[in-house]
Amino acid sequence: MTINFELSKKEDANKMRQILVRISVSRTFRVGSKTGLYVSLKDWDEKNNSVRKISKIESVEKQQELATLRDELAKLESHIEKAIIGERGLETMTDKKDRQEWIDLVIESFYDPSVKLTRMKNLTFEEFAKIYVEVRSKEEHWKPAKNSHTNRKKHWEHPSFDKLSAVQSQVHKMDPKLLMDKITGATLDEYQDFLVSKGYINTTIENHMSYFKQILKWAYEKGYLKYGRDVMKHKVKKLKIAKPTPFNYLTWDEFLQFYNCEFDELEKDLELARDRFCFCCATSLRHSDLALLKKCHFDHPDNPKSFSIVSKKTDDALVIPLNKYSRSIYEKYKDKVSDNGLLFPKKSNQKMNKCLKKIALRLGITREVSKTEYCGNVRSDITTRICDIIATHAGRRTFVVHCAEKGWNEELIRTYTGHEDFKAMRPYFAIGDKKRRMMMENNF
Repeated sequence: MTINFELSKKEDANKMRQILVRISVSRTFRVGSKTGLYVSLKDWDEKNNSVRKISKIESVEKQQELATLRDELAKLESHIEKAIIGERGLETMTDKKDRQEWIDLVIESFYDPSVKLTRMKNLTFEEFAKIYVEVRSKEEHWKPAKNSHTNRKKHWEHPSFDKLSAVQSQVHKMDPKLLMDKITGATLDEYQDFLVSKGYINTTIENHMSYFKQILKWAYEKGYLKYGRDVMKHKVKKLKIAKPTPFNYLTWDEFLQFYNCEFDELEKDLELARDRFCFCCATSLRHSDLALLKKCHFDHPDNPKSFSIVSKKTDDALVIPLNKYSRSIYEKYKDKVSDNGLLFPKKSNQKMNKCLKKIALRLGITREVSKTEYCGNVRSDITTRICDIIATHAGRRTFVVHCAEKGWNEELIRTYTGHEDFKAMRPYFAIGDKKRRMMMENNF
């Protein structure tokens, strides 16, 4: 299999030439087409049949233009390779017209994945869902996953991709041959019952149902769902959800234990995890935002009063003042900033969680906490030690619970956390209502 690019001999009004593609799979299967990408003759490397290399003396705009074009051409080549590998009927395409229609459709689907739907018949849900994900990835500009060539299932580094993939996997287990034309409102009930039978808790089931409905709603809007109205109007039975409580947080005394914990020279990984976590406890930052925090985000690098950051999850612009705890941690790391400007050395969420559990156990933070979960109508009351479940998000919860116990109103707290409304804040106030406990103790 060879895929080669070359320039058209014709120039358009802007003296740009279209890049053509020539594909050879075997002696009997050779075909060419237009790519829809244009480049000037001076920016084309005829010897290597590619966009020329970037010169450092060129303007930033020109460098960016060529880099973008090279990247787009590489993505198109990868897209064509996958189409060739995935097409089982290439050997049967003896007619020149069929081959041309095939390659034109492949290139068109690079720009708009949904055009594949016009060619496919008797679509299974699995086939349709894959195309839906391709469309979403292009519309929302998902970043390719790292090392995706070694893990073919992980194509994009985006939380929606992981959740949509989980739905595809479970629907496949329920019915691997489920056809789009056979999906009705009853299919939603069937899927929900299937997840209950597999032992998923109701909050997870609701999440799965939400993403399942996203795919079906898009299918209905595009006209690919035969019983779309029935599906859109159908309401599945309501699942019982336990009221959420922020059980995974530290009391202020436990936070101080973390903050004042000492480590030896061989425990730098634990010390870094502790400092990153305590910074979240003192500022309300999510771990995903902490990972992006740079020295330049602070108002005065030598003696900062606050820092500003745009939340990765919600795109909210937050300005967070420092206190004595967060300031001391900043002072510790401000002169160790790496080349990429990050305040803290990188540490994955998974490694952070392992370190936090180890520290909590060493400090004897073993108090038991409980939570209630439902799977269908079956209730489970789970009791566990805080040292066994502590994770990075406990830092954010610790901040909110502590502020609530100190009497801060929810509107003030939300200016730090970026929570959209009180509904998301409600559990923290339920656990941190110190006044209610004092009234009970003083009046009985």
